Amino acid sequence: MDIKVRAKQLADAIVETPEYQRLKQARAEIEQHHAAKVMLRDFHKKQLDLQKQHLEGTPVTESQAEELSKLYEILNINPYIRDLFQAELAFQKLMMDIQEILSDAIDLEPLYELEDDVDDDKPTEDAIQKATRKLWVPGN
Repeated sequence: MDIKVRAKQLADAIVETPEYQRLKQARAEIEQHHAAKVMLRDFHKKQLDLQKQHLEGTPVTESQAEELSKLYEILNINPYIRDLFQAELAFQKLMMDIQEILSDAIDLEPLYELEDDVDDDKPTEDAIQKATRKLWVPGN
């Protein structure tokens, strides 16, 4: 069977899950409540601005992070937004579980091992030898 057909079947199965249905309902509720929709839009804009700031290399200040955190707490008072946040969290957990299942089934070995006892600044001779053996060189 074509992999794309199976992916479509997986997507159809995801759409039928309670997590997806709850998320869809929560989004519909937000659409029906203008004030909640505006509050959520403003929160996401502030969140995106801070992420952009961070990616541009400008540190996010403690006061900016605290302001966003307080805004999040205020948004959680609104029952429609709180339901949406909970539904998003449940759906994200489902998607992470699916991703983990797929990753385990594919069983790809990591390209490198994370070792706590190795100094990253000074690779060991053994690490260099392992890397050299894995390196593909044209003609070899």
